[in-house]
Amino acid sequence: MCCNVSLESEMLLTFIFRTPVALVLLATSAAQAEAPLPATVELTGAHGSLNKGQPQANALNLRGTYELGGGDVARAELLQETKFGSRGGIAAAAYTKVLGDDWIVAGTLAAGHGGANWANTRVDVELTTKWLASKTLLSRVALYRALYDGSRSDSGARVALVGYLPGSFVVEGGWLANRSQPGGVNSHQTFGSVTWGSEGEQYIAARFSTGTEAYQSIAAGQQLVGFSSHSVGLNWRRWMARSWGFIAQAEQYRNPSYERSTLGAGVFVQW
Repeated sequence: MCCNVSLESEMLLTFIFRTPVALVLLATSAAQAEAPLPATVELTGAHGSLNKGQPQANALNLRGTYELGGGDVARAELLQETKFGSRGGIAAAAYTKVLGDDWIVAGTLAAGHGGANWANTRVDVELTTKWLASKTLLSRVALYRALYDGSRSDSGARVALVGYLPGSFVVEGGWLANRSQPGGVNSHQTFGSVTWGSEGEQYIAARFSTGTEAYQSIAAGQQLVGFSSHSVGLNWRRWMARSWGFIAQAEQYRNPSYERSTLGAGVFVQW
């Protein structure tokens, strides 16, 4: 069911697979005057309001990040959410390994429960390459495979370019192609983001995605198949002290069947 099942599921994928902030940390941690604290834990809650008679959505995320040195990063996330009248969640773990000056590889394993809108298992593998003498242009290529209830599956690939610009800006643009079974339903998403800020102070990130989705289960025995969708989102991460801060997020999502507006907030601590 690619690709925007909910803000919360998309937030999980963004956190583990696509966030340019993660690459900012990899690229700049060695240059910080004061070394960043290696461990981060954050707790975020979100509420989504849907129209067209759809039930409200809620989610709770617990995320952890640990920088192991040399650019290597371990991540984990627990997501519990309620949507379309069902309750489910995802547990995921990821590891990012720096292979020399120009190559970064990352692997992710996720497992879910709760029904048709959560993958029972998902595996992602991504390769990032740095370009130019300044290492300010990166390419990202990823493959993934997800298995759902009812013998359904997703297989696909993501490609993206990330650029570091003057003024603490990072831009990313990419494309995702997905094929879902049964039925061989193809879908695709174009996505992009702009991030501004610095570690220890604040990050502000705006993102968008537009394209098509293969499947989405909105009620018992009722699902959307092969439909268009669009989303825009804004995330703010603000340090209040060296070891803690707050998170705020908002997203607007729409497809031909309904619209969803989501607001979220949380806190993070570091040590």
